[in-house]
Amino acid sequence: MPRASWRLLFVLLAGLFAFPSLAQEAPAPPGDPPVSTEAANKALVRRYVDEVLSAGKLELLDEMVAPEYVDRTPGVPDRGRGPAALRAAQQQMRRLFSQIRYTLESLVAEGDEVAARYTVRAIRPGEGADAGRTVTVTGITLFRIVDGRIRETWIVNDQLGMFQQLGYRLQEPEAKNEPTP
Repeated sequence: MPRASWRLLFVLLAGLFAFPSLAQEAPAPPGDPPVSTEAANKALVRRYVDEVLSAGKLELLDEMVAPEYVDRTPGVPDRGRGPAALRAAQQQMRRLFSQIRYTLESLVAEGDEVAARYTVRAIRPGEGADAGRTVTVTGITLFRIVDGRIRETWIVNDQLGMFQQLGYRLQEPEAKNEPTP
């Protein structure tokens, strides 16, 4: 190899060590940026609210909800685990109300948790005093997402407000006439 070629090779190699960025591969062509865990989790919750809760596509529960899903809402009876538990709860809701529509007011995500604040509007079908009444209920649900599926929920809804809209009234407890000691 002629002396000039050795010098050129030396300069090129020296340049690669002096400027490591020159040795790196060209950047990938621009495309969709990587999706963060929080963004993916929020998208799952948004889809769950829109397609399952509002549109009633209960068949999607098997795709969105983990087999070991559990509702951790205080005071709610144990309905079992997995998509079947949510499906049974949603079927019961649809027997009690029609035209159920959820409006997401806000979503906040951190790590594997997503907090959703929403308003639910529904109509009470059937006959009787509350038939045809529209109810509006606000609520917050905390979702825990694992491996792209809903694993746990904690739900707080304004159930007192819902019952008042349906015509129920609070009544003070009757005073007990207990003898004083």
